[in-house]
Amino acid sequence: MELTGVYDNTVEGEGIISGWGFSLLVSTGNENILFDVGADLMVLEQNLSTLDISPSELDGVFLSHPHCDHVGGLSGILTKNSDLTVFLTRSFPSSLKNRVENYGADLVILSEPREIFEGIWSTGEITGSHRGQDLPEQGLVMTSPQGPVIISGCAHPGITKLVRRSKKIVGKPPYLTLGGFHLVAKNEQEVQQVINELRSESVKKLAPTHCTGEKAINLISKGYGKDFVEFGAGTEIVI
Repeated sequence: MELTGVYDNTVEGEGIISGWGFSLLVSTGNENILFDVGADLMVLEQNLSTLDISPSELDGVFLSHPHCDHVGGLSGILTKNSDLTVFLTRSFPSSLKNRVENYGADLVILSEPREIFEGIWSTGEITGSHRGQDLPEQGLVMTSPQGPVIISGCAHPGITKLVRRSKKIVGKPPYLTLGGFHLVAKNEQEVQQVINELRSESVKKLAPTHCTGEKAINLISKGYGKDFVEFGAGTEIVI
């Protein structure tokens, strides 16, 4: 399994453009899945080109939640490849669902945990909120030779809640949890509590990025030591 950062506010490598948002390519050898599509189409297309990733090679697009920094590049992908499956949750607005169907792509609407490709599951909708509004979110959990891998868009429901849901699905603690942890507004004590919770859930490695926030990422780096994984657009991880 290969995980490639495509869109993020931190970058690694020449020719990669930063932008507030998140997108990650998951390549299993059998399927290529783009997890979220960032905010800005031009940034997404530039980074895909630099990383030698063609939309025509995608089998699926998996969207965690409907915020613009995670769905903004969708039309650009579907313009170049509509022969794929887009995985949304039922809480996404009808306008976005209709857009997917108008492009002719297959639309799968998820609410409960479900295996979407062999060894790859949606966590199903997990209850969360943002600025006082309900905001359900789904994550991705996958088997790998090292153990389960969890991908989070923003973890509005809480990264610990997403990890616990994933453990129920695959029956094992995750080897790696990667993505936005939404800790940017948390104080040091609150971040430390999350670190302790993830330790208690036996999460082996953490790769926090996007909305986790620089201060929280530094605290996680100290708390996880050698099991902290630095990640951004342009980063490639082979598991």
